Amino acid sequence: MNFRFLILFATALSIFFSAHTWSADDQERAQIAVDTRQGLLKVIGYYIGPMVGMARGQIDYDADLVAANAQKMGQLTAMIPDLFKMDTRDSGVASDGLDGIWDNTEDFNNKASTASQRAFELAEAAKGGKGAFMQAFGAAGGACKSCHDNYRQKQ
Repeated sequence: MNFRFLILFATALSIFFSAHTWSADDQERAQIAVDTRQGLLKVIGYYIGPMVGMARGQIDYDADLVAANAQKMGQLTAMIPDLFKMDTRDSGVASDGLDGIWDNTEDFNNKASTASQRAFELAEAAKGGKGAFMQAFGAAGGACKSCHDNYRQKQ
């Protein structure tokens, strides 16, 4: 899928959901917020998936794919704080998000920012070969994990 198309599609969805959100009741707005968050995180997972395979030696290292996917991850993870502005804890909508997201918003947002930075660093490291990739991938994965450890229910 063309990244430009993905951005246009995401923008169109955001506009649709934003317009819809203002006319929806609180429960429906909370559901939309949670669905949007989960959608973004699934898209991030889509881009990280091939890199996990490369790190595990399941697929061949591809510097161009790493650079492209990591760049997209950096852009997408930067959106996380925006999508968690609405506190949905008391909405009754099922979510894996923990209360700490809204109790410690500054730390949550900093962790998202760090994950974004590490993804951009990973995109640059891709040029340095598999060794550089592995080191930067570990740092990016650690940034993701630190957020999951503190702000996501254990699966």
